[in-house]
Amino acid sequence: MRERVPSGARQVRVLLVMAVAVFASGHALAQDADQRMTVLHLSQSAERSTIRDLLRVELRVEETGADARSVQAAINRRMLAALDRARQVQGVRVETGSYNVGEERPQNGPARWRGSQSVILTGKDADSTLKLAGALQSDGLSTSTLTYEVAPETVRGAEEDLTAEALAALDHRAASIADRMHLAVVRFRDVRVGNAETGGRPVPRLAAMAMAAPVAEPGEAMVRVTIEAELLLAPPRP
Repeated sequence: MRERVPSGARQVRVLLVMAVAVFASGHALAQDADQRMTVLHLSQSAERSTIRDLLRVELRVEETGADARSVQAAINRRMLAALDRARQVQGVRVETGSYNVGEERPQNGPARWRGSQSVILTGKDADSTLKLAGALQSDGLSTSTLTYEVAPETVRGAEEDLTAEALAALDHRAASIADRMHLAVVRFRDVRVGNAETGGRPVPRLAAMAMAAPVAEPGEAMVRVTIEAELLLAPPRP
């Protein structure tokens, strides 16, 4: 015995089937219309020159000895003293870097152990950071790298303006290209906006003597935002 379906339920089913059919038909028509349009692929960047405002200095404690334990103990003692001195300077972030101890066996001499550990200073106050680096050099540490970078907050601060600039340039460029092709921009089909980033790697800028504070010049970096987009072009409406 077949179950009777209320007339109201039948009407709802009919309406749902009709709605699905209309949606599918409309979607197919939209896809067909897109396929008849010209697709324009564009990439546009906006950039500005910015002073590198974050100084990063890496110094190393190095020790040699007849056995691994004495080398490790000497490194630990000198590193603790360096960290204690560095932490007294306001505005300089301090962290330790690579640590390694290994045995060396020279051909014309006895075996020996060599070890090292690095300490990294980072700060926006270049004078304080450089003076601290000089003080640690006086304590026997050696400067291995010194670079200026653009601080992350500086990059983020430029991101919104550069994004707006790149979008405006992309919109103008798309309209110009479409006009030369006797077409008009219908709409954006796909847009990919990149994050602000600095062009190129930080360049080491170092002039240092063994017992003197390093001398450094920050220089400039390029902060850039790039946008990639697909736009649909079609003949202008009469």
